[in-house]
Amino acid sequence: MNNHNDRQPNLLWPAILIIVGIVFLFQNLGLFGSTNLWDNIFKFWPLLLILLGINDMAQNKGIVRPTMTIGIGAIFMASNLGFLGWDSWMTIWRLWPVVIIAVGLEIFFGRKNIALAMFGVALSLALLAGGLYFSGGISGVESRVTEGETITGTDIEQPLGDAESANVRIDSSVGKLTVTALDNSANLLEGSILSVERERILESYDLNGNEIDYYLHSEWQPGVNMNNHNPRLSWDLALTDAIPLDLNISLGVGESTLDLSDLQVSELDLSIGVGETSINLPVGKYTAKVDGGVGQTTIVLPAKGQIQLKVDGGVGEISIELPDNMAAKINVDRGVSGLSVPAGFDKNEDTYTTPDFDEAENWVEISIDQGIGNIAISH
Repeated sequence: MNNHNDRQPNLLWPAILIIVGIVFLFQNLGLFGSTNLWDNIFKFWPLLLILLGINDMAQNKGIVRPTMTIGIGAIFMASNLGFLGWDSWMTIWRLWPVVIIAVGLEIFFGRKNIALAMFGVALSLALLAGGLYFSGGISGVESRVTEGETITGTDIEQPLGDAESANVRIDSSVGKLTVTALDNSANLLEGSILSVERERILESYDLNGNEIDYYLHSEWQPGVNMNNHNPRLSWDLALTDAIPLDLNISLGVGESTLDLSDLQVSELDLSIGVGETSINLPVGKYTAKVDGGVGQTTIVLPAKGQIQLKVDGGVGEISIELPDNMAAKINVDRGVSGLSVPAGFDKNEDTYTTPDFDEAENWVEISIDQGIGNIAISH
């Protein structure tokens, strides 16, 4: 009887230990200069995905899973280092047939040996990189326009009238979204949208008593043959600070900068498909929900208020900035994610609480659910 164990060793944790040791060694030798060590560690969190994929490949776990894990990790690393724009993810979604190719390679080669698995993974990743390069995705192809297509500017202006509150829904599909507060304006919303002929801007307005229901969105006609030389599409909007707003904002692919700090918000529901998002929340008593699919999300909390915040992140980095005088209770549910919490919190399993939370006048209760990536809480 042969008792020889053919299982390959798990290389993930030794690799992590080696990398962490090298990082701290370089820090002790001053090779990082004045750069904060933890900022570097958070920037390179996608290495965890790459190491997971390499470990699966070394253990001969096929071709599909290592391809997806290494590929996603490499794309996030390129995004963090500035080589790949977040709006390029629209092009990446169009390369989904690479997964079918990886499945075919796995069936063809089977799981015979590591060399064939490495070849299949390398071929699949090469096809992914080649498709991204030749489609122009490295430049953020889908937030740009087809060659020869005219960019048009649309001005948005919706009067406020005698309304005392408003439900505002904004759906921006692709591009850059900016939302700020209006100053001394008689309008509910003002702004400008850079779009193209095949993007039709739509508005709907309904006044129910003293409450406005307003919906701003767009419809796209099919378009291909993108180039990477034209200006980016953008939505620049400003909302009234005169009345309470129930906000529902979504962005498919792109970058979002939402400075809501001067608004009156009764409820916030933010949905992010793929991209980089920065949110400044206002003072007040309200609930806020942030759904992030893939990307980086930064949330800055106010110094005063009673806020219930729920953050659901799929893959990426979640950063939450707390004021020093804001009491907080944070519950974290994480899969393969790093976590950093400031000193001074009491820990009970997955819940972190400031000692003065139960008696505090100003507080935030945060629920975070993150699949893969990094969670950073800071003051």
